[in-house]
Amino acid sequence: MNAINYAIIGFGGIGRTHALAAYDANLRYSLPYSLNLSYVVTRKPIQVNIPGITNVTNLQTVLEDPKLDFISICTPNESHVEIVEQAIAYKKAIYCEKPLASTLEDAEKMNKFVRENNIINGVAFMYRFLPVISLLKEELENKTIGSIIDFKIKIYHNSYLSKEKKGVWRTLKTSGGGALLDLGSHLIDLIHYTLGDIKEIQYQSRIHFKDRNEVDEITRGEMVLHDGTIGSVGVSRVFAEQKHADEFVLYGTTGSIKVDLSNPYILQIHDFNTGSTLFKAVPGNHPSMRFYPKERDSLGFFQNCHTASIIDFANKVDGVKDCIGADFGDGLKCQEIISKLD
Repeated sequence: MNAINYAIIGFGGIGRTHALAAYDANLRYSLPYSLNLSYVVTRKPIQVNIPGITNVTNLQTVLEDPKLDFISICTPNESHVEIVEQAIAYKKAIYCEKPLASTLEDAEKMNKFVRENNIINGVAFMYRFLPVISLLKEELENKTIGSIIDFKIKIYHNSYLSKEKKGVWRTLKTSGGGALLDLGSHLIDLIHYTLGDIKEIQYQSRIHFKDRNEVDEITRGEMVLHDGTIGSVGVSRVFAEQKHADEFVLYGTTGSIKVDLSNPYILQIHDFNTGSTLFKAVPGNHPSMRFYPKERDSLGFFQNCHTASIIDFANKVDGVKDCIGADFGDGLKCQEIISKLD
């Protein structure tokens, strides 16, 4: 069996998620290759108690390995551009955590680098891999709720209510970028992926905990798509609820569709004419379930999506043409919309 070897750059929480994705992929799915995590690159030496993984502190050491196929960037946002520039010199494929960069200027550089050097590239907009999103796209193509009148999409988190978050990199202007860049980049990509490009957007943003945060904690945006559809986006890292209702709701001329972004298997469709609501499950043999587990085997939608996204990128490296993952061009489009907050 062929091997696809990769290195994770940065080994915080999201780096470990990317690492688990490789083992999940090999154990659960019949891939035409072995997805091998060969290196972990960190600023300081760490103990990685997994056979076959070498920890190094020098990125160039990894890039010089001729057997390495791609790198997975899991470092703070402002470091992405420099890592990409180094990887391109060695012609390595690049999978990058979202957002693409901390600034629009860096995102433009990164996209230009990979295009000019014909480098295979991808961005971890993993919500694309929720099976329910594939089902949503089908319903929209079939005009199940007629023409779209309006839509709203939102993600609310509570983690930055904690005083312990003061001073961490995501709270700083130089590296974090705030709730819109952190969470909203996922939502903007979902809008582009399912409905089309955003033409105009206006934001309202604020910081409640000014003593411990330099970047937006809460942002709402009202937008118009290129086809004239109107909608809104909302993100927060300081809203606490018993159960966060992260959702995508679309209102049409004959009803509505609701997606619970934490439930990957069920699409809620309301028919205005009959007054009925259908909870439509994603069929087990649906194409979107090829690299996504059944509910009883789930590791949680977050990990499941990252696994599916890593597999999709590895397939791309392996020469598969029908991959659905985002690339640096998609990441740049999101960055352009986010930059309008400034």
